[in-house]
Amino acid sequence: MTGLRRIARIVVAALAFAGVLPAASGAGDETTVRFSARVSWIAANTMVVSTADSPALSIDLTQVPQDEYQRLVTGAYVIVTGTLGWRQIMATSIESLEPET
Repeated sequence: MTGLRRIARIVVAALAFAGVLPAASGAGDETTVRFSARVSWIAANTMVVSTADSPALSIDLTQVPQDEYQRLVTGAYVIVTGTLGWRQIMATSIESLEPET
């Protein structure tokens, strides 16, 4: 097992344990996930966030309208909604928990 695959399994297990992800899902499932996290960085169509249980999760932003994340900054708290992908979470919505100024 490669190091990246092992880390991905650990992260998914930690999220399942924390109640962010369901404990069981089939390989073909479009398992929906929703969790709060803090933005580590955003570049192009990828955002990396951290949760209380994991140091970093990669979020694919290609299905999210840009106006949902264009004003986010490092350290902002968000709610991510999406589905599990092979190496990352495929986001469908990013909600900022920061007050608008």
